[in-house]
This record gives sequence, C-alpha cells and structure tokens, in this order.
Amino acid sequence: MKEILDIVFNISVNTLVAGSMVTMGLGLAISQIIQPIKNVRMVVLSLLANFLIVPLFTYALVSLLPVSEGVRIGLILLALGSGAPFIPIVVKTAKGHLASAIALMLLLLVVTILLLPVAVPMIFSGTELSSLTIARSLILTMVIPLLIALGVRAWLPDVAARIQPLSQWVTNIAALILIVAALFLYTETIISNINVLPVILLFFLGSMTIGYFAGGKDKKIRIVLSVGTSLRNPAVAFLVASDNFSSEPMASVIPLLFVIIGLSISFPLARRVGKTIPDPGL
Repeated sequence: MKEILDIVFNISVNTLVAGSMVTMGLGLAISQIIQPIKNVRMVVLSLLANFLIVPLFTYALVSLLPVSEGVRIGLILLALGSGAPFIPIVVKTAKGHLASAIALMLLLLVVTILLLPVAVPMIFSGTELSSLTIARSLILTMVIPLLIALGVRAWLPDVAARIQPLSQWVTNIAALILIVAALFLYTETIISNINVLPVILLFFLGSMTIGYFAGGKDKKIRIVLSVGTSLRNPAVAFLVASDNFSSEPMASVIPLLFVIIGLSISFPLARRVGKTIPDPGL
C-alpha cells in the first residue's frame, strides 16, 4: 500500500507543478510580463529579498533552533525556491498591482529554476545530488509546460480560454490528491514533529517582514513584495525533496505544512488590506 501511495504522491506533485505552470501560461499575455519588469528598483529589491536575505534568515533560523535534518532541508529548499503560482491570486485579493505580481512571480520562478540546480548540490555537499538532474526535472515540469502554454495563449487565444478551466481543474484535483496521499503517508511523521509548526510560522512571518520592508513607501509595491517574498514556492520544494531526499520524509512534509500555514494567513490578511484601498486595475 505504501508503495502505491508513494507513486500517487510523486505523480500528484509533478501534475500539480506542471498544471500550475500551464494554467498560468494560458492566462498570461506577454505584455503583462514585460512591462512591470522595467521597474528596475522593484526587480533588484525583490531579487535581493528573495534570494539573499530570506536564505540568510533561514540559515540563521535552522542554525539557532533545534530542528531535525528533514525540517532543515525542507526550510532551506523553501528559502531557495520562490515564484509561487498563487502570488497573483493573493495580490489581487489585497488589491495590489496584479501585473507587477504576475511579472514578479515569473521573474522569481525563472531565477529559482536557474539557482536551485547550482545551489542545492553546493549546500547539501554531503549528498549525491546532480545539478543536471535537478535542472532537468525543473525544466520538464515547469519551463516546458509554461512555454507551451504561453505559446498557445499568444497564437491561439480562443483555444487557451477554452482549455484553461480544464487545466485549473486538473491542477486542483492534483493538489487534493497530494494532500490526501501526504496525510496517509506522513500523518505519523507530522504528529511526531508537531513542534515544527511554530518554526514554519516564524519562517513565514520573517519572510513576509523582509518583503514588506523591501517594498519601501509605495503601498502597492509593498503588497506585491510582501506576498511575493513570504509565499515561497512549495511546489518546487516538493519536487526537489521528493526526488532527492526520500530518506528524510519531513523534507517533503514541510512544504505541505507551509502551504497550509501560509495561505491560512495570507488570504484573510489580503482581504483585510483590500478593504482599505480602491481597486487598482491591472
């Protein structure tokens, strides 16, 4: 039974990641991506916050707190992976600048795909990790589906509009199956490591604070960077953890718990913020 659940878990992880990329790509115009990236200040601050300050904060966190090896791996993978697919949804709920959120998400995702294959083998030097294997996995499950979807959206917009709901449905089903499989596989592990929840909460709030201050005085940019920095990319962390750290089950559980905690805080907070400002448009 466990072997079957392991297969279901791995398939659902890959389907969730690829499905998220396809769903995003089918709804994006190239102009939506390019224009906000011209804001050099936002780009530089978001890159520094996501790929320098958050990893340093996380390293200090896992060094100072007594966490297991699996928890350490899971948090570090989350710190290195950014560009979560639900960034635009939360920013839109908070009435932040949606186009900037979409552009930021894709920028962070591209940097994540380039960074992880290099950084993970360097950080976990005692393990037999291949940069090429990690890169190939990310390219097959993220880059190619996204590029194909963007192409369909650009050249066959009617087709994209018709198939996007199906893609979203498949992605949602994959997420549900993933949660169920993870609970069956890791409930005992989660219960025995219940003390890790405050650590994940601290990691999330710390990342959000970093993004908040990186956003400066512009409230809309502050919203975008707060969300973009706090909502790490659990799908990427799932993928790398399940492919390379199967001996440490908590490495795969941490991203799942992070999604639950992160979204449970982000959406209510975004709705509250959204009530205080007018609709921004795209």
